[in-house]
Amino acid sequence: MATKTTFDLIIAGAGASGLSLVRNILASEKLNDLSILLLDLSLTPTNDKTWCFWDDSNLTENHLIHRSWKTLEVRAYGDLYTEDLQAYRYHCLRSVDYTAAILEMAEKSSRVTLLEASIKDFTHYKGSATVHTDKGDFTAPWIFQSALKPPGFENLWVDVSLKQHFLGAELKADKPVFDTKTVVLMDFDTSQKHGVTFFYILPYSETEALVEYTFFTEQLLSHDEYMKGIGSYMLSRYGLSSGQYSVTRTETGSIPMEDRRYPAWYNPRVMNIGTTGGLTKPSTGYTFTRIQQHSKAITEALSKGNAPPVSNASAYRFRVYDMMLLYLLKTEPATCKTIFHELFRRNNFDKILRFLEEDTNLGEEISIFASLPYVPFFKAIYKMKHRILTGA
Repeated sequence: MATKTTFDLIIAGAGASGLSLVRNILASEKLNDLSILLLDLSLTPTNDKTWCFWDDSNLTENHLIHRSWKTLEVRAYGDLYTEDLQAYRYHCLRSVDYTAAILEMAEKSSRVTLLEASIKDFTHYKGSATVHTDKGDFTAPWIFQSALKPPGFENLWVDVSLKQHFLGAELKADKPVFDTKTVVLMDFDTSQKHGVTFFYILPYSETEALVEYTFFTEQLLSHDEYMKGIGSYMLSRYGLSSGQYSVTRTETGSIPMEDRRYPAWYNPRVMNIGTTGGLTKPSTGYTFTRIQQHSKAITEALSKGNAPPVSNASAYRFRVYDMMLLYLLKTEPATCKTIFHELFRRNNFDKILRFLEEDTNLGEEISIFASLPYVPFFKAIYKMKHRILTGA
């Protein structure tokens, strides 16, 4: 129970975004006198998520990286495309490692108060904000939250709303079957009866891997349906029956993929961060790199005595690209398999990742779209013109 009720900063939610902000603020010499409250319903690290991203620089948290790879693979229509990345490396972090390391850092700091509490609401008054919890009310000039949807969220304009949902199973096989050097980024050679469907594989060793059964659709599956699909895939792809491997851990996820504009603010003194703040890229579900960028921007602004900056997650043209693909994922899933096939057949993987990172120029983007079937995208532009013409 926190005996103090007033802080310089409150971070409500100890997921990837809240923890990343804590890490950046504690690392800032200019903010070494701030008192911080970090609260969530639970502050116990759990091994329930795997966060993946690609990076082209030296990472400051190398010791937290669980695995890294330089080779990616994509399958579709029986074709296999494999490429060594030149500029990037593909990394995965386990939530349990990231959470434990940052909470340990916070516990060692006299500036941080940790509190397990149920978050009910946020209010603001005269230049400060208050978080209301079942353990009391706590106030600070700024609150950063990833725990609650902002007021009116359900009424925001949305044309396409899908989910990237999956079950990932960590498997231990009786014999070596996995290529430890290669991440299977997308394997579309599986049934597409539910919509756009693929398998994603992170190989940890020749006998151990995280195998995810992933969908870009509206409806979730039952646990048994996910596991049955993984079983069928292991048999068809690797020749392993259920008795030839064991499942050591599972994780599930449901990431929003929608054209809704997520509000940056819960109220004038409470900023939404992470997925709640719209940092998830609508067409891919990747969030971790954007969280790091926004956390650094917030920390830099606070160190200069400025208001925290809104995350401009995507420029207008990338919003348009996302809208086009979202429309096609919902209305023409069979066409999307062809689009992904052509994307990886006709473009190098570094260029594709740079595009997904929104770090390409217009000429490179035109080149990418020129390599894809163009009729579906013209159709998507026409169907989504009411959004595109009003600023996406």
